[in-house]
Amino acid sequence: MADIVSEASTVPLTNSKKPRGRTNRLMIAMLALPTFYSLVFFIGPLIFLIALSLWKVENFRVVPAFTLENYISVGQQMFGNSNYSIAILQSLYVAATTAALCVALCGAFVLALVYTLPSRLHRLALLLAVAPFWTSYILRVFAWQILLAKRGIINTALSAMGIDWQLAVLNTQTATRIGLLHYSAPVIIVILFVTVKSIDRDLIEAARNLGATRWTTFRTVILPLSRVGIVLSFCFASIIAFGDVLSGSILGGGAGRSLVGSVPLFANVIMSDYSGSTNLPRVCVLAIIMVLILVFILMAGIKGSEAAQRSIS
Repeated sequence: MADIVSEASTVPLTNSKKPRGRTNRLMIAMLALPTFYSLVFFIGPLIFLIALSLWKVENFRVVPAFTLENYISVGQQMFGNSNYSIAILQSLYVAATTAALCVALCGAFVLALVYTLPSRLHRLALLLAVAPFWTSYILRVFAWQILLAKRGIINTALSAMGIDWQLAVLNTQTATRIGLLHYSAPVIIVILFVTVKSIDRDLIEAARNLGATRWTTFRTVILPLSRVGIVLSFCFASIIAFGDVLSGSILGGGAGRSLVGSVPLFANVIMSDYSGSTNLPRVCVLAIIMVLILVFILMAGIKGSEAAQRSIS
């Protein structure tokens, strides 16, 4: 009898190790693919970009050599008479204003979707809202160019209705913002939808029962509980807008009016230097500067979301 009890007591121990081992192998397999993807498509190109920025150009050919001449040259031009620093400020301004506009418009859309439509239509409405994300971004930009052109669809329709006023936004920052807004809207809608959908309806009903108006309920209940989603949405929209080059090139004409005149966006500066210069290592330095700015925006968004989460809790 003692032998049977001892054997029975050891069976669960041996069987319990198998699922744990299988779980560990499954976790390793699940983490292997994203790790491989990050190494191949992000870490690897970034290392190559940094290495190439340390090379130099001799006789119109890139020569492998460790030198900081490219960083020194770009740094001198950044704080000199070059448009690099102005282009960065211009891009940050366009990115911030576009992100604020995107969060405001997408937030209004999400509020109408969640609190106006029946629950059974939420998935369908969300699917229709993010459907443009599955189409080619280049096609969408050219579609906006056709719509906003001087003799485009909008102005042609206005002329057909006898309206003398013409829409003249192509090759301006307004057109650039329209393209960036259309590009980033699906991502922002998803983030805000998840945020607003997670708010407890009982809190809203309690505020209404206490006599709060819709505006007061939004200001005191919905908006504070949506801070994390708003901060993350603003961060992602800023990253998308700062790093984009198509909307600024095709819709904005590569430049935009500012207090110091017509200044190109920083992404367009990099693209122009890449296509019109043989100094590829120098272009890599500019690309690294853009990556550092994007990482800074991302870290600021993470810190801001953590602060917003602490204020809620």
